[in-house]
Amino acid sequence: MKRLTPIVVLLMGMLVVSGCWDRREVNDMAIVIAMAMDKEPNGHYRLSVQVPLVSSLGSTSGGGGGTSGDKTYYVDSAVGKTIREANSMIQSRMSRELYYSHHRMIVIGEQLAKEGMSDVLDIVARFPENRLTAYLVMTKGKGIELLNAQPQFERFSGEAMRELVKMEAIPVSLKDVAQMLTTPGIDAFLPVLAPVDSHPKGKSKEVEFTGIGLFRGDKLVYVSKAESIKGLRWFQRNFMPFSVVLSLGDKGRLTFYFSKGKADLKPVLKKGRVHYDIMVHATSVIVENMTNLDLEHKKNIAMIEDMLKKEVEVSVKNTLQLMQKYRTDTIGMGLIMARQFPREWRETYRDRWSEELPEITFTIRSKVAVEDIGQTTKNITKEDRENE
Repeated sequence: MKRLTPIVVLLMGMLVVSGCWDRREVNDMAIVIAMAMDKEPNGHYRLSVQVPLVSSLGSTSGGGGGTSGDKTYYVDSAVGKTIREANSMIQSRMSRELYYSHHRMIVIGEQLAKEGMSDVLDIVARFPENRLTAYLVMTKGKGIELLNAQPQFERFSGEAMRELVKMEAIPVSLKDVAQMLTTPGIDAFLPVLAPVDSHPKGKSKEVEFTGIGLFRGDKLVYVSKAESIKGLRWFQRNFMPFSVVLSLGDKGRLTFYFSKGKADLKPVLKKGRVHYDIMVHATSVIVENMTNLDLEHKKNIAMIEDMLKKEVEVSVKNTLQLMQKYRTDTIGMGLIMARQFPREWRETYRDRWSEELPEITFTIRSKVAVEDIGQTTKNITKEDRENE
């Protein structure tokens, strides 16, 4: 009996050992890095996927995919009545199983964005492998063209897009878009990326951040240049630093880097009209001085801060006017209205907020602090020429 006890214990332990019955071998998977969705003229959907060619990765020298002359990735696409059908078509001619758990970029084509993106985002959210943290961007033209770009610094255009969105644009994830589309009082927006020539004589295509797509509901209503809607940055939950060039006329130019920023909105009801008091707080750093101003003098800093205040207020005003013109609330003014005046919002404004937007008035104020003027107070090259 004592001899049987270890055997019984061993057999009972084997019952709870699952083994590797559900394993997935790397050699059996086609790992999707990025995907793009487009609307075809006949009303069907085009799904495009970017998959790395594992056998080519080790032979590529340098960081860029174009240095060896051969692409290190493969882009395949198919057209179907639905995105799921297009996915099945791609899978039917691929020897490996499409695996979406590692993709970080979703590209929406311009035509699909104009006709409405809710349906395609529904199927994306239903893929168990898709992550809600994946970034969404749109592009003018076809999304597949962005996947086929060949950047020099990254092996894949999908990776270049992801880094560019985090660094230069305003990141928008699948979760963010889902919340914008289902929450009354706020409209969606997406960063716009485009493939551009990296060199006049070069064959490669780099990825560039060119603007912001504004939506009303789930439909694209306008594509704004990045410069025209930079005021949108002040209203984001996580502020994305950016640079501006301030002209001093004949005295030259100064370049500033806004390192911190936040906009506070306070809605006010005046005789049945909606008014907003907007206060912007910003912190800036001087990163380039093309003038001979002595920045240690308080009067010069005060003058610069006053000019920066006007720059901030103008950028916010331009953004708000653009929103009113196209009746899209990308900063969530309606959401703040609903929190401050829930009864009025529910009874009067909720169902007609897009019509109310052009009638809204606002007062914009700002407070800008220059916290760092650099190690030199003047442009040292200009100072040397003056002393000669």
